Amino acid sequence: MNGRRALAPLAAFLLAAVVVVSLLVASRSGTPTIEQRAHRLDTQLRCPVCQGLSVADSPSSTSQAIATDVLHRVQAGQSDQAVRDYYVGRYGSWILLSPSGPGAPLVWLLPVAGFAAALALLTAAFRRWTRRPVEAVDVEDEALGARLRVNRRLQDRGPR
Repeated sequence: MNGRRALAPLAAFLLAAVVVVSLLVASRSGTPTIEQRAHRLDTQLRCPVCQGLSVADSPSSTSQAIATDVLHRVQAGQSDQAVRDYYVGRYGSWILLSPSGPGAPLVWLLPVAGFAAALALLTAAFRRWTRRPVEAVDVEDEALGARLRVNRRLQDRGPR
């Protein structure tokens, strides 16, 4: 029984991981159109004149010009990486909204690991809160219980 309780959080975590991976695989299946590729690249590039907006989200004329250029580059047959490399070469790596480089996987994995750790801690806390403490019975408690039982029997008999 205790083994099943210990495996329940692990099973829930594994199920959640399978669902997330399935959604990621499903979202990337199929060949995107040229316009879809260009839009995806636009969402990955930072607007050079806006704060915190992607080229796809920015209304600025600079972002519109970049979006048009990205579409032309994709139509010309450039790979997504070639388009990103061009803009990194022109503006620097800050132009990319998604992290890249040797530490990039940590940027994505740390929040997931933190969420998993928080979920595990909350599960442990809820289990601790819902358990009733087992109180140890000592010799004095047993003697008191025995005296109470004797008194109850005497009272039940009543005076004769």
